[in-house]
Amino acid sequence: MGVARASGRRFEQFVLASSVIAGVMAGAASASAQAPRYAAQHDTLRYTIDNPYRMYWLRGADTIGPARHELSVESHVWGGTASRPEVTVRNQLLDVSRRLQRHVFALEPNGRVRTVDRKPPDASPTVDLLLLLPATPLTVGASWTDTVRAAHTDAAGPEVYEVIRTYRVQRLLDTLGVRQAADVEAHGSIRYRFGFVVDADTRTTAWVDVTGPDTERYLFDTHAGRLIWRRWDMHLVGRGVAPDAPDTVPAGLESAEVASMSNAPVTRFLLEPLPGADTSITFEMQRKTIILLHTTERSHSSITASLTRNDGVVGIASVGVSGSHITDYHATWADTSGLRTQAITVRDSSLVLVRQGQRDTSVAPPAGAAWGIADYAMNELLAPVLLAVPRDGKAHPFAVFRPFAAHWDTGTAMARSRGGFVVIALEFAGADRPETLVFDTDGDCLFADTAGPIESRRVPSGAKRFARFQAAMAMFGH
Repeated sequence: MGVARASGRRFEQFVLASSVIAGVMAGAASASAQAPRYAAQHDTLRYTIDNPYRMYWLRGADTIGPARHELSVESHVWGGTASRPEVTVRNQLLDVSRRLQRHVFALEPNGRVRTVDRKPPDASPTVDLLLLLPATPLTVGASWTDTVRAAHTDAAGPEVYEVIRTYRVQRLLDTLGVRQAADVEAHGSIRYRFGFVVDADTRTTAWVDVTGPDTERYLFDTHAGRLIWRRWDMHLVGRGVAPDAPDTVPAGLESAEVASMSNAPVTRFLLEPLPGADTSITFEMQRKTIILLHTTERSHSSITASLTRNDGVVGIASVGVSGSHITDYHATWADTSGLRTQAITVRDSSLVLVRQGQRDTSVAPPAGAAWGIADYAMNELLAPVLLAVPRDGKAHPFAVFRPFAAHWDTGTAMARSRGGFVVIALEFAGADRPETLVFDTDGDCLFADTAGPIESRRVPSGAKRFARFQAAMAMFGH
């Protein structure tokens, strides 16, 4: 479930927050009479993953390597047989990279990984997927020791992953909708040697070889044969070579991850693919970092846009289109607090805004102005209205309703066209500067120079659309 495992939240806080503990069940009489096993039930489990970690190198007083915090969601599709269960794990990272990993794990019934993608496991934490179960029942006080080890060599050199743990069942309890979950604590030690290629042309690599203590906590459903919660904490230290210098220096790896089973609507939403094949990125000009990912899907009657941020926020919004007019709007936003939905119906001369948990609101567009509906950084939703603005280089009244903030931005739009491309200058009241947009005549948003406190630019990420963006810039002398 990732390079780094475990927690940040104490186990007791997690259990209390669920507010569903029915009571503690102690003693062997409460436990299953059989040795626990993972069940091949041919179904799907879903998890949320919260993964703060840091790989670092020490050079004098300097620490090389930033702290990172990854949020992701996973689906586990179970199959196989009772003696040879199998699980396909799909991990979706919730940042602008949208990294998607998919692996097929062949398992022993006790959770030991036999193969990953039909090959022997490599030296990564993928070999350490699940709680390793004992050959005896999970009774209170039961303990056992197990070892996971894998090693191989790749372009970055030798790699090793080894962990030795002693497990103990602390209690049996009803929690999180599960009857008789085993609360298992584990302590042990890890050795991890990991490397990666920095520059393939010069064959430059970076690596760490670190060891240290490992503390874990698990909740295991003894009846269904499922892992429902896992926490992992470690701070490993040793030696390594940083990406920016060839010297061997002190190095370390801190990691803390919580994996929680979740079938909530927000988890299902985040596991769905983003709409559309047209992809763009917004990068911050000062730091040259990508801050937003956009995808767009267009048809003659609708436009759907997605927006992804590095903090795990994902939004998908659609407008219905009739010619150059907007007929309706629907959006779903997801973050760590859950899902929020919004809808707008256009009725005569007003917009009826429907927001989850709030009263319906009717708002009137500014008189005499062309208008569209789009939240900030979703300018592609404005394409039908903006392409209808006269392309005479003159300022025309224009307004945008922002559903998330539920207010109008009013100002002017000025359009010019050349060679199949349209440049729009939007100037809103109170803004520091105009906002520049470039569309092709089909409504594809090829560029956005966003006004706001952070100077940013939006450009296509695909080679074909980026070449069209370059052609548009050349056409208008930029």
